Amino acid sequence: MDKVLVTGISGFLGSHIAAEGLRRGYRIRGTIRDMAKKQLVDDLFRNQGFTDLPELAVADLLSEAGWGEAVAGCNGIMHVASPFILGLPAHEDDLIRPAVHGVKNVLRAALEQKVFRVIQTSSIAAIMYGHPAGRTKFTEKDWTRLDGSNVSPYTKSKTLAELEFWEMGKRHQELKLTSICPGFVTGPLLNSDAGTSVEVFVRMMKGEYPGVPRLGFAVVDVRDVAVLHWDAYENEQAVSGRYPATSESVWFRDLASMILEAKPELSSRVKVRQLPDWFMRIFALFDKPVRMILPELGFCAEISREAAERDLNFRPMPVRDSVRDTVESILEKGILTKT
Repeated sequence: MDKVLVTGISGFLGSHIAAEGLRRGYRIRGTIRDMAKKQLVDDLFRNQGFTDLPELAVADLLSEAGWGEAVAGCNGIMHVASPFILGLPAHEDDLIRPAVHGVKNVLRAALEQKVFRVIQTSSIAAIMYGHPAGRTKFTEKDWTRLDGSNVSPYTKSKTLAELEFWEMGKRHQELKLTSICPGFVTGPLLNSDAGTSVEVFVRMMKGEYPGVPRLGFAVVDVRDVAVLHWDAYENEQAVSGRYPATSESVWFRDLASMILEAKPELSSRVKVRQLPDWFMRIFALFDKPVRMILPELGFCAEISREAAERDLNFRPMPVRDSVRDTVESILEKGILTKT
């Protein structure tokens, strides 16, 4: 079977994508920023029952060094790695530069090594922001308008990175590119290091929020996103395709209710009440992650998954099932007891 490079293999989504590839019989090589992580990554996959562990290579998104070696001998690439923090960075370039330079470095190495099949993990953030107020329905044909309002540094990073991805594809027609644009990713963790998206659940389950904002997300399970990456890789029809990956759009209040449905004993911590916008603005003065969502209050976008259904038979699980598995995973791995 092909050997496929998965960038950011130690991350929440990267680890699931690599695991799905191993289950399908692919040989996997993954990138990490420091070989000190090797034991953690080996243990992650060993604990999932895999005996043929991924090869590991050191590469950093901001540096050209290491990417040629990482790509050499591979038949394809899943470019998953991209910075994502729960809050506002000190400067927007802290997110934008590694996201955009990462795409350039990966695709340059791909061209040098003549590895032309590349799947990029983008985001619905590259689709749904900066549009006129009141618009809530979007498809894969839509692009975030960077000159519009409500465009965060993270949104800019994902949009500019995907634009660079497709621009390099135009300049190098031999590249066979596909982008996957997941929504808010939930689902079980493969290790005890909660990813940024799952961190929202952790904070809710610890009782750190007095309520929930008037805000919604298009949600998708991490396992469905991993499957979609490989289905796209294996399907020639997906070349040049852009595929939003979402299950349902739900309000934050609904997510909180689903957490309590899964674990009613958390009722003293998880608050279902919806907080007024004025309270969120005051709360944001003391909480940087909350400050990041202020422009989105009252917004719940619906992103069509019709393209993925049509081309790749994408059938994501219900959000309620994914939330249950997320909660059970957090509790099973003892994340709530960590300081």
